[in-house]
Amino acid sequence: MNLQGIHQLKEQFERGTLTPTELVKQIGRKLDNEDPAIWIHRISHESLLERARDLEKTSPKELPLYGIPFAVKDNIDIAGCPTSAGCPDFTYLAKEHATVVKLLLEAGGLLIGKTNMDQFATGLVGTRSPYGVPGNAFDSSYIPGGSSSGSAVAVAKGLVAFSLGTDTAGSGRVPASFQNLLGFKPTRGKLSCQGVVPACRSLDCVSIFGLQVEDLSIVEKILAMPDPKDPYSRKAPEFASTQQREVPKVALLPPHQLEFFGDELAQKAYQESLEVLSQSGLELEVFDMSPFLEAAGLLYGGPWVAERYLACNPLIEQSPESFQPETLEVIKGGKESLALDAFEAQYQLAEYRRQTESVWESFDFLALPTTGTIFTQEEIAKDPIGLNSKLGHYTNFMNLLDLCGCAVPTAFRKDGLPTGLTLAAPAFHDQAVLKWAGRIHQAAQTGAGLDRSFVPEPLTTVETDLFLDLFVCGAHMKGLPLNRQLADLGSEFLRTTDTAPTYRLYVLPSTQGLPERPGLVRCSAKTQPIRGEIWRMPERNFGAFMKKILYPLGISQVLLRDGSSVYGFCCDASGVNGCKEITELGGWRAHLEQDA
Repeated sequence: MNLQGIHQLKEQFERGTLTPTELVKQIGRKLDNEDPAIWIHRISHESLLERARDLEKTSPKELPLYGIPFAVKDNIDIAGCPTSAGCPDFTYLAKEHATVVKLLLEAGGLLIGKTNMDQFATGLVGTRSPYGVPGNAFDSSYIPGGSSSGSAVAVAKGLVAFSLGTDTAGSGRVPASFQNLLGFKPTRGKLSCQGVVPACRSLDCVSIFGLQVEDLSIVEKILAMPDPKDPYSRKAPEFASTQQREVPKVALLPPHQLEFFGDELAQKAYQESLEVLSQSGLELEVFDMSPFLEAAGLLYGGPWVAERYLACNPLIEQSPESFQPETLEVIKGGKESLALDAFEAQYQLAEYRRQTESVWESFDFLALPTTGTIFTQEEIAKDPIGLNSKLGHYTNFMNLLDLCGCAVPTAFRKDGLPTGLTLAAPAFHDQAVLKWAGRIHQAAQTGAGLDRSFVPEPLTTVETDLFLDLFVCGAHMKGLPLNRQLADLGSEFLRTTDTAPTYRLYVLPSTQGLPERPGLVRCSAKTQPIRGEIWRMPERNFGAFMKKILYPLGISQVLLRDGSSVYGFCCDASGVNGCKEITELGGWRAHLEQDA
């Protein structure tokens, strides 16, 4: 099995040994021979070829995800495609892309389709779907894990380079562990959930499945942006510290808190995983994690089930027969929740959060088994709810306690099934989690997905400090004379975007050795969007960049077309007197092309 991640595919595109069209044809042949239960909706082959031809009009170096195939879970909207959330009677035709899909497509991604899932993202098993059960990539008699079952299996079998799932109770980590993949659950709210069918809206996260941590980091950088359309969207605190010890300390469960549910193979694999942690350069120490494990019980034993009921209403009231029996049994209990229950659970959760705060004074990470065991499909059929709850033993607390984490493959059981650990840290320590997850993955030498020989790429750029997203619309854009100023200060291109239609654009004359530049002036009249680019710069380098900016230009907040705002180049209105206005062209590149 020859799996290829983002890095491997980009190298081929840039060398010219592969084109998006050729890749689409390769994927088409694979899809024809694969389990159809992986998918709920696939993009047509003709549409994929059309997308590939459009991409080939651009240089592979222009787009961070140029031609990279990906899939999304079928609770994430794609414009013009049905969204079912695993329930045929719930299905609707999406009018617009979910924010995360829009960003991936703008970055050059090649969207293959929408994957199977546990209905309404309620389950960790991957068997609660009327669209069939995607077989576990390693042994189809075993469960694939859920709820993001198809997203994980598609990556494990090499049908896509990465995929999106969602994670409320572990849905982005459990399937990763069962498919020998990395499963990254970012800080809650860091990735937009606009256009995502909610499970528990206040806790939901979009998650990422990948073959190597570098891929997760690339995708996370593209998607991590505040979204005004998502009321639960968050941005990192401006002065948050992500400083770690030189040798990070990792808290492990004491023996009496470990639970493998009688699975000796899982227990032995866990001991091998601890050796991998040590080889990764981490300092390990046993610590009482009772508050974390106790908090996990609130997710399905508390009023958060009412959120699931709310997300399914009115269908669950009008047509309960539309639901899978297990899904209905879990969700219908949410109708009985009282406001009293909600407040009591919130008080209890606040107490658990307070108890866990002290842990982070002594430790950088927690490392726990992602799951304590795995089950066959036959076993799940006999006890679908009881066994499902066991799979959430180590995962259910993470969103409640506002942690980020990554499931990492660390060992293979003696029966040939993969297993792994989850590395967790407080909110907004995502990059630290990814950095060390990558080191653990390399030390484990488990390969990725079905390819045991896959050698993961190291994470070449590690974000250990804060970053600032900067809008540029002139000579600092890719391929233009001043772009080097951004590159020299460690900036990375994120995406192309437009301003809101509230700006005028002027041509500033060359001065002090600088070329002609645009002057972007905000105005009260409605104009038209101006095209530009978003670059991410380390905040520690921003002062050096500011010294290069001359009057009448400056940095202020720029309002974007989607309603969000970022810092960017603006111009003092007094500095454009007598300058040529080019607003009607819609951007600086159009001006350059007109003058060429």
